[in-house]
Amino acid sequence: MVRENKTFSGGDPFWANACVGNNGFPGYWEYAIGFSQAAKLLIDIVLHDKSAKYSVDVFVYPVCFNMRHSVELRLKGAISELISIELIRDRKLEFDLAGSHDIGNIWRFFAEKSISIDDRYTTINACLEAKISDIAEIDATGQTFRYPLDTKSQKHLVDVGNINFVNLKKSFFELETALYNLHLLNIYLHTEYEVNTFTKNLSRKKIFEIASKLPNRCEWSKASFDTIKRNIKEQFEIGSKELSDSIKIIESNFELAPMIGMTKPLLGVSDGNIIEFMNHWFKLHDLPSDTEPIDLKTNDGSDAFFESIDRDAEICNKIWHSLESKLTPEVLAGFSALFYYARDDLKFSERYVHIYESELQEATTVFEKSREEVRLKLFHIFNKTTVPFNFLRSLYFLKKSELAERLISLYGLDSKFSWLDEARSGVLFKKPDYCGYTI
Repeated sequence: MVRENKTFSGGDPFWANACVGNNGFPGYWEYAIGFSQAAKLLIDIVLHDKSAKYSVDVFVYPVCFNMRHSVELRLKGAISELISIELIRDRKLEFDLAGSHDIGNIWRFFAEKSISIDDRYTTINACLEAKISDIAEIDATGQTFRYPLDTKSQKHLVDVGNINFVNLKKSFFELETALYNLHLLNIYLHTEYEVNTFTKNLSRKKIFEIASKLPNRCEWSKASFDTIKRNIKEQFEIGSKELSDSIKIIESNFELAPMIGMTKPLLGVSDGNIIEFMNHWFKLHDLPSDTEPIDLKTNDGSDAFFESIDRDAEICNKIWHSLESKLTPEVLAGFSALFYYARDDLKFSERYVHIYESELQEATTVFEKSREEVRLKLFHIFNKTTVPFNFLRSLYFLKKSELAERLISLYGLDSKFSWLDEARSGVLFKKPDYCGYTI
């Protein structure tokens, strides 16, 4: 006897199976998207139908319930992201996510705590305030569009009368957009705090603002510097110790140090190491331009193809003999860090330091094994066809424009990359508007 499938179970066709529970690990955000899309889909169906078949009087309840529940879920997701940010800062933030359903209380908690954590929430919170307050006024606990009567048997919505679907569509679009931007800001701030560039009262952004107010390092012995420091402490409401801590961060940071006239050397490698590396790289590789179509050529199995393989192997041997005696774990890690950092999102120079430290650990282990392991590690990078692309992007972001320009001049790279002007101006590395940096 074939047992009929339960209502909430998998089956055929396979594409119709939704992943739930630990199958996909959905959270507040995924749940919210589902309710949100359901509301928008129903609004569009009703507006297209003009109530001929799908009545506004009937669909208003599932539409508004889905909208309201989506907002509650998004706010709870935002609070859970705040909790994660505070954990990074070694602080504890508690909220009853499972037991709280009053959207006004949820919003007030988020609005208050977010601003106390980072003032970059101010703008987005102001965008959300009015519309979330609208929802809280009409349906604080999610019951108004769920049942016709409240717990005291009083009819819902008697003071409202009419709800226009066009207004719903426009208002929900604006609210959903603002909540999505809030989500992006939460993700960004979580990543930013993870790089550990903050003090008790100063975010990374505020430390950037302090750097912009400091004179060049060579002028700090002047009497006027005391006035500057006093003004900074007053503006940012910090004491001498926290200002001192922020200055240490500025002096050690690849993005911040140049703002006070300091130069931080690249990790593990000198300019000469990089130029020598590139000299050898161009013996082995041709560099296609990203401004021209790629010329795709097929291998016809001719002798010329196999001769090129042998020729490349011979070039690699010569390169190895030339570089072997000059390699150290630091140099090898320096090449790797410069290459792999360009694969990062290029928002935080602290990530370059982290990559270098990780690569140095690996390179040290490799050097302890054998020279052949060292060779394999070197050529793992050396055989990458994107070395000039990656090196230049990393150099520009790390404020090493002079070396980048020297490489461009030495190897005729000025017309090879369409993004060079944007890298030179810094536009390529501009942080998203929602993250708050204006420097």
